[in-house]
Amino acid sequence: MEHVRLSELSRSFLTNESIILWWSVANLILVYLTKDEEAMLEGEYGEGKQIAMSLLVDVGEFFEAEKLIDIASAHISGVSYLTGGDGLIDQLDLFVSKGAKVAVPSTLNPCGMDRDHYQDLYIDLDFATKQFRILDNFERMDVATTCSCTPYDFSHLLTKGQHVAWAESSAVTFANSFFGARTNKEDSLTVLSAAITGKTPYYGFHLEEERIPNVAVDVKAIIDEYSDYSILGEIVGKAFSKHAFPFGAIPVFKGLSNPRPQDLKALGAALASFGTQLFHVEGITPEQELIAKASIQDQISVTEEDIISTYEKFRPTAEPDIAVIGCPNANLEEIAAVTKLVKGRTLKKNKAFWLFSSSAQKAIADKSGYLKVLNEAGVRFVTDTCPEVFKYDKDKFKIILTNSIKAAHYIPAPSLNNIPTYLLPLRECVEEMYQ
Repeated sequence: MEHVRLSELSRSFLTNESIILWWSVANLILVYLTKDEEAMLEGEYGEGKQIAMSLLVDVGEFFEAEKLIDIASAHISGVSYLTGGDGLIDQLDLFVSKGAKVAVPSTLNPCGMDRDHYQDLYIDLDFATKQFRILDNFERMDVATTCSCTPYDFSHLLTKGQHVAWAESSAVTFANSFFGARTNKEDSLTVLSAAITGKTPYYGFHLEEERIPNVAVDVKAIIDEYSDYSILGEIVGKAFSKHAFPFGAIPVFKGLSNPRPQDLKALGAALASFGTQLFHVEGITPEQELIAKASIQDQISVTEEDIISTYEKFRPTAEPDIAVIGCPNANLEEIAAVTKLVKGRTLKKNKAFWLFSSSAQKAIADKSGYLKVLNEAGVRFVTDTCPEVFKYDKDKFKIILTNSIKAAHYIPAPSLNNIPTYLLPLRECVEEMYQ
């Protein structure tokens, strides 16, 4: 799409801002750029920033954004070689060759393996070599290679109204809903471009009017634990997926009492599987003022029978080889819960139990005494990756068990691992795998 510049006469009427006009086949769109942003686009700060800025302006034009805005942080997806392949390497090679560096604090989503123990987890050398190359490229751009889908547990502490650019669907939903921060669901290329420029187009969930609830959920069931919230998200996400809302369904929940952060994380991760990037909970989430402005287009009630019947659809119909916990990555409270359940127990023959979390949480778990108990019980503490984008040995693991709806949806995907995956509450996952 050709850049059409304003005349010098038109420019003379501007002070701190300039305007770039973009000609579209359908219409003429205005995207406002500051002088600094225009300098990036013209290559004055190097080719890396120029490529990134050009992409963001294209995105802004597509979504009819009036301008770009500064972001406080970025969380970058598109890290696992399992999902990105050689194309991801080529993309990163290009940015590195052009001298691109991130301009804001930037963390990294899970990669396809545990960096420190990939050989013990049946990862072949070719896969590992390419995965390390991807991570090296990110390091060269000054990205913190945290390799976790829950950066808010150890890095980015967000504030209400703060603008960020995050990818990874569950992290986006948590950032928007739990913190009241503002981000759209970026893809791997737009979020990297945002990190490099420190900018993002001003549209979608960056605008207050796009954050107002449009569907309502009356919870009449007892929702106690992580997997209950995951099941609730499945029911609600599926119920409203038929609507063609511009930025997805934005539910407001009534009837939830005292959910823990990981409960809302489970709810958001399940909702994200159906395209929801933001939800509100009466009396809990920070943007209560938006609930009063709700424009409800549809509503449902969720009963105990709904929860039970949905659980039944995901219960194992075959004997699992492995249980995977930590989708999204487990926080310290979740690690403690697993530790309590497996303490003093022994795995059944030919069974495996893996707990996925960040290296930061692993260090805390070690200091807290949890890691020793987990090791004694045969739990494999896996870092740098997640149950979805990890490359499983399909000869060894043919049936997977989890407590996460998101994992139950994504692990069986043909584009990922294509392994049948079932769901049970955490306690039942332990009972299934332990004597």
